[in-house]
Amino acid sequence: MTEDNQREQAQKLLKKYLKGECNPDEERMVTEWFFSFDEEPALPIMEKEAALERSKNMLMHKFEGEINQVKPKKNVFAWKRVAIAASILLALTTTFLLLHQKQTSSVPQLAAITADTSGLFKNDILPGERFAKLSNEQGETQLLGRETLSENIKPSEFKGNLTLEVPAAGTYSVLLSDGTTVWLNAASKLEYPDQFVGDERRVKLVGEAFFQVAKDASKPFRIEVENSVIEVLGTSFNVNAYHKEINTSLVEGKVKIMNQGREAYLSPGNEAIISANKIHVQPADIQKNTAWQRGEFVLDGSSFAEIIDQVSRWYNVEFVNVGDIPLNSRFNGTLSRESRLSEVLRILAFGTNRKFEIDGRHIVIR
Repeated sequence: MTEDNQREQAQKLLKKYLKGECNPDEERMVTEWFFSFDEEPALPIMEKEAALERSKNMLMHKFEGEINQVKPKKNVFAWKRVAIAASILLALTTTFLLLHQKQTSSVPQLAAITADTSGLFKNDILPGERFAKLSNEQGETQLLGRETLSENIKPSEFKGNLTLEVPAAGTYSVLLSDGTTVWLNAASKLEYPDQFVGDERRVKLVGEAFFQVAKDASKPFRIEVENSVIEVLGTSFNVNAYHKEINTSLVEGKVKIMNQGREAYLSPGNEAIISANKIHVQPADIQKNTAWQRGEFVLDGSSFAEIIDQVSRWYNVEFVNVGDIPLNSRFNGTLSRESRLSEVLRILAFGTNRKFEIDGRHIVIR
């Protein structure tokens, strides 16, 4: 594509946005580009909205050949926005390449910022999706999505010890060589060999994963988590190791937990909590603990701290003014993880009688 064609397409896209004629994907593309220049996320929402509006006006004047009619505003940040928009517009080829790259890249924009359709928030955020990065010992990588693989590396080259990393706002499942399936939650990592050899099957987990282990009485399946080891022969269970406390919830089969010379056995419906080098076994809420793997948020009995922990990872956001709400407040209900962030926040607002504002990737509690 020539520079003239790129410039023409960029102009068409920005003009459609200014006229309100973009489809949701096009609008999200332009909005993400604009907020990618955000260096002052803590600025009040009203000022940012005003800056965005003035930037739109600047762009429109540029298209009409009237850019000199726009005068600086007293608000330094607002004028900074306008200046950025104008300077980028003067390099339309670069702008188009940035937008076009977001649209065609094999790396998806996970939990993308999008327009709010409810009229209650400044912007909205889409849910996370299936994505991971696979690496081998040579440092080569593959990007794994819903349907795509990076074409830079052939799958056959990935031998030896592998690392599967799932970022915030991502999830991914992998089938290991022995037939075991592992579902990884957001912000998690699994280290495993392309083929299990010897008298055991050993992997290493950081974060959270649901395991459905293939049965093999001659080769126990062992998971290293922090300074603990979970051993099974064939079973289904969830391991949550995001924090110092490690929670293993057993769905079916039998699990042996080992930590610093201590051992404990789990039966279905129970969970083992490892904290301060102690193992505590108790009945588990299996539906709640494995909800993420089914694509749900189950809030029954969850504290506010637990909920924002999940929401932060899945939508890749940060909560502000959290200390204003008792973290042990309890909630109930079930919500699909396919929901937009605004839907989750409306439920939290109802349960806390507080207002939640979406400001880019910051959730401000009022």
